[in-house]
Amino acid sequence: MIFKRLIIFSIVFVQIFIAFNPARAMDSIVDDAPPVDESKPYIPVTADNLQDMTAQAAILIDATTGRVLYEKNPDAKAMPASTTKMMTCILGLENANDDDIVEVDKRAVGVEGSAIYINEGDKIKMSELLQATMLASGNDGAAAIAYYVGKGSLETFVQMMNDKAKEIGATNTHFNNPHGLTDPNHYTTARDLAKIARYAYQNEKFRKIVSTKEQEIQWVNPAERKDIYGSTNRLLWNYDDVTGIKTGYTDAAGGCLVASAQKNGITLIAVVLKTSDSRARFVEGRALLDYGFKHIKEMKTVDEQKLISSIYTHNSTNYKTTVKPVQSFTYLVMDTDNVNDFSWKMNLPAYIDAPLKQGAKVGTVDLLYQGNVVGSVDMVTTEEVTEGFNLLGFLHKLFFS
Repeated sequence: MIFKRLIIFSIVFVQIFIAFNPARAMDSIVDDAPPVDESKPYIPVTADNLQDMTAQAAILIDATTGRVLYEKNPDAKAMPASTTKMMTCILGLENANDDDIVEVDKRAVGVEGSAIYINEGDKIKMSELLQATMLASGNDGAAAIAYYVGKGSLETFVQMMNDKAKEIGATNTHFNNPHGLTDPNHYTTARDLAKIARYAYQNEKFRKIVSTKEQEIQWVNPAERKDIYGSTNRLLWNYDDVTGIKTGYTDAAGGCLVASAQKNGITLIAVVLKTSDSRARFVEGRALLDYGFKHIKEMKTVDEQKLISSIYTHNSTNYKTTVKPVQSFTYLVMDTDNVNDFSWKMNLPAYIDAPLKQGAKVGTVDLLYQGNVVGSVDMVTTEEVTEGFNLLGFLHKLFFS
């Protein structure tokens, strides 16, 4: 009889727990992937045998210029899994304030897969939500960000994702959700993910988020709730030079990883998609980064003063404004390169229209190797371009536009 009562009590307790903790009750197909079958043979991939990679697509780029240092099927269509959250994170950073209080939308609760275990009505600062979501790869957290930034509309947020992808130049990518769960209309390429990662990596707050190993997250409501989340990116724990960025795994996508590393002032970004298992993504991502650092002969810096230029302005108080590279123009010379074969080329419009904020992108400066573009850096305004009138600007517009 006592045993019977214990069983009944246990069943009732579990039902109550599920009712009041829907997000925690879910079985997770975690982003950090199922256990590896150690019985399957696997050739450890290093910088010297990249041809043995199991990844179906891969790319390695210089984060400063975007130059491709290694590639394997870089434009093959693939599923990004949770590497999708790079885009969700950068949109959260660009369209919300750190101290914004996010009240969890009920539609974000219980999203399938890896989770940070949110409940309807929970409140949390955006900065904490972004960090928790990226550390634990929470699909529910990504949905909560999307509903907040999209002002209650997931469709609006997804459109923002696709608009930003186009702006970045990720033209072979289409997002259909903010977390990366399998969807036939949710796809990308290794090249596009590298472009997205490179864009996001320019944001200081993004760099801090993706380089964090572990952090305690404080909730606003319930006020007593504190959780410690650890990064799913194992390279942060066992590779001294790594600085981020994001893991991904689903049965359909296979093992995915976007990884960044910095050494001697050089930052590289590696992408591997659809590796044979969750172990291989880390081994092969690291091998790509090691390959890059091993074959860099030197880093050259172009005098920034040589790249500072000016553009005519229309409808502004000043008839010209100064523009410069968004960052110091450095480029890598690989051991197979001839340093004298590098040059650069400005791509600036004849004029720009006011108003523009300081730091607004107005063009690019391209890095060329043997006449071919191998990298690019944005050119931005050095000051705010305010609306107004000046005679020279008016005449320039009259005769040259």
